Amino acid sequence: MLFSPSQSNLLHRRQQHQQQQHVDHHYSVHGGELAQSMDRNYHGTGVATHPNRHISIAESIPDVHTMNIARTSKSFHVVIIGGSFAGIRAAQELELLMPPRMVTITVIDRRDQYFYNLGALRALVKPELIDLVWLPYDHIFRYPHNKVIQGEAASVYPNSVILKDGRKLDFDSLLVATGSVYPRPCKVETTSHVKGKAELRMFGDMVRVADSILIIGGGPTGVGLAAEIATVYPKKIVMLAHAGERLMSSEYSSKSVSRKAYKKLKSMGVKVILGERVIIPEDEPLKNQIDCRWLKTTKGRRLFSSVQFLCNGITFETSLMDTLDPVFKHKIIDPATGQIRVLPTMQLNHPELPWVFAAGDVCDTAGEKQAYRADSQGSHVA
Repeated sequence: MLFSPSQSNLLHRRQQHQQQQHVDHHYSVHGGELAQSMDRNYHGTGVATHPNRHISIAESIPDVHTMNIARTSKSFHVVIIGGSFAGIRAAQELELLMPPRMVTITVIDRRDQYFYNLGALRALVKPELIDLVWLPYDHIFRYPHNKVIQGEAASVYPNSVILKDGRKLDFDSLLVATGSVYPRPCKVETTSHVKGKAELRMFGDMVRVADSILIIGGGPTGVGLAAEIATVYPKKIVMLAHAGERLMSSEYSSKSVSRKAYKKLKSMGVKVILGERVIIPEDEPLKNQIDCRWLKTTKGRRLFSSVQFLCNGITFETSLMDTLDPVFKHKIIDPATGQIRVLPTMQLNHPELPWVFAAGDVCDTAGEKQAYRADSQGSHVA
């Protein structure tokens, strides 16, 4: 947990000494406002989350060599990098878990508003929903000393985070929940909600005027985008090309799910092409605009479309971790995937950094990178 039982005990003894009062905290953990659509019965980490839990802070003193106790302030400072599913869930549940005087929570996100990327594909074909995809961070927390700040983490050290604008935030515990990087329109690069809304409208206009749309990649995002477009525009030519032999062909998707997705798309008039990778010339990349062009597949098939969407190529931004342990960096980042290595507790797989956690897409847990898993991991970390 970001605020472990042993750390709770230690802080309690400090406050008891300073204030001569005993803290006994009873709490109920429930879902946050921004993730209500996530099914709380899913548990991507395999750890159940109970709607009602009771904790009484014990009197035992822990072995302090396993914890970060460099700070001596009354309030334990938790910094969370990333204000999406995992980060917001952890922040909200932690606020409910601890008495307000014992913990201060700061969430850092590069965007000025919460971007609900799950709704982006639907909003692309239904522009009246665009304003619901970007949501202010105003009501994330109950207490004003907990806050969300806009900024981009440049480097992480054992007890501090340095932002790109030079600001420094000290912490007692850190959660890295930076998510993943994915081609537009599922995820956006801009940090401004005004520009983000304009970008979604632009993509929506592209689809509206296009005669034919090519979707490259048959994972959950590609299948979802194809279905959204075919539902609203049944007369348009929608093609989905996937290099795998079946849709959603990762090791975590069953063949029955792939078959159902294939049959559904076919019934909607989507042309599904399997076992062929679309070749995108290096000197002619996709432009994210109306661009009537021919593209070849690895089997020589020629596909003409007026709009193309790339729905594969997920990556992870973990360069901020380079400063954390430059000597043993390979122990933190998996060189094969670029993800952060974590223990079942979501702590970094590093014996000297037990107060640093990672959750969501950025960590190397098994399973598809999906929102409900990130949400569950955020709850587990708290």
